[in-house]
Amino acid sequence: MIKNSQGIFVPESIIKIIFKNESYLSELDSLGDGDHGVNMAKGMKIAQKDIIENKITDMSGGFKSIMVALMDYIGGSLGPLYGMLFRGFIETLKNQENIDGRIVDYMLQNGLNNVETITAARIGDKTMLDTLIPAVNSYKKEWKKTTDLSLSLNAMQKAAKMGFESTRSLKAKVGRASRLGNETVGHLDAGAGSCYLILKAFVQSMIKLERGE
Repeated sequence: MIKNSQGIFVPESIIKIIFKNESYLSELDSLGDGDHGVNMAKGMKIAQKDIIENKITDMSGGFKSIMVALMDYIGGSLGPLYGMLFRGFIETLKNQENIDGRIVDYMLQNGLNNVETITAARIGDKTMLDTLIPAVNSYKKEWKKTTDLSLSLNAMQKAAKMGFESTRSLKAKVGRASRLGNETVGHLDAGAGSCYLILKAFVQSMIKLERGE
């Protein structure tokens, strides 16, 4: 059983994967401002500092540090979008100490629901939703079928990767890149990329916690 009070490893893993891929994410943002990786890493650095200075050890607290950092310090649309995703996680974990597959299902769905309240983007628009929606749906489908947390998380990661890779063939329909129209076809979307990395870190760290590693 995964304990919320001891789950800081999950937010820390998300922070680290963004640090590791800062340059890659900015390269993906070549059709935009080219600073997506820099901005995401900036937000994660602020979150990491908060976690260390306040000696945060719980998963909820770590997610809150990330949420506040991204919403308050990162410009553009992705800061608020990711902030809403993490807010959904936090809201689900309120008063929850033991985190099982059912709670994770609610976390993911609430996170997605929150994101959808502030964007009109949907699958096919070449955004982070192309990663997030299939990932959440795949988790839900596998969990309903097997009630196995690891299997459900792995299914989510696989779907997230496929969703991210699908953006290469799409034309951007929202955001700054949309002004380039057909020029965006053939390029992976930066937001979809950071979303995949965040979900990948979430999956792998949750599995390790479940296994007691």
